Amino acid sequence: MLFQKLIKTNAKIWDNYLHHDFVKSLEKGTLARENFLFYLKQDYIYLLNYAKCYALLANNATNAKELRFAMKFQNYIVDGELELHKSILELGINADKLGVKDESLTNIAYTRYMQSVASSGDFVDMLVALSSCAIGYGYIGREIYERLGEKGLANHPYEAWIRTYAGAEFQNETKEFENFVNAYADKIGAPKFDKLSEIFYTVTRLECAFWQHGLEMKMDL
Repeated sequence: MLFQKLIKTNAKIWDNYLHHDFVKSLEKGTLARENFLFYLKQDYIYLLNYAKCYALLANNATNAKELRFAMKFQNYIVDGELELHKSILELGINADKLGVKDESLTNIAYTRYMQSVASSGDFVDMLVALSSCAIGYGYIGREIYERLGEKGLANHPYEAWIRTYAGAEFQNETKEFENFVNAYADKIGAPKFDKLSEIFYTVTRLECAFWQHGLEMKMDL
């Protein structure tokens, strides 16, 4: 399985991503609300650019199956995740008024890196660049739910966030994405895998940086 091989090759950074202090604090419910709102605001801006990255994935598609996949996931982000974030942010932040000046440098580094992968690489390169976020959140949501259960979610301050990523809809999307990545396994030789692994390492490292800047509420590097 291609995706599992990517995880195994980059096990340390993947574990840091899934079990970052931000994630642990969120699970425990001890994450300060101001930190969560900072993260959520940045993630809303991130998702706007992340959705655009699926348009770049579509542009690199070589057949109708790849094109349908890219368009489906772009629509899922726009109609699903963005709307969830917007509803939570409305508690304290008007998401529609977020602009360029509200975007952190960590956020810029992450999304612009993915854009650079799309411009310099092919469909599979970009697919892997998007995979850490698309699949990783599913892993995180599932792990948190398995540890907390319904009892642990009762009156949890971040219940809506956890249920989104642990829920059946997102879990199905995660599995579909992982299966799609794995479908390319037989077509990937050693040099190509090395390139994909470097991309995967970089985006997962950027995911860790995204959690960290949520803890620090740091707009600059």
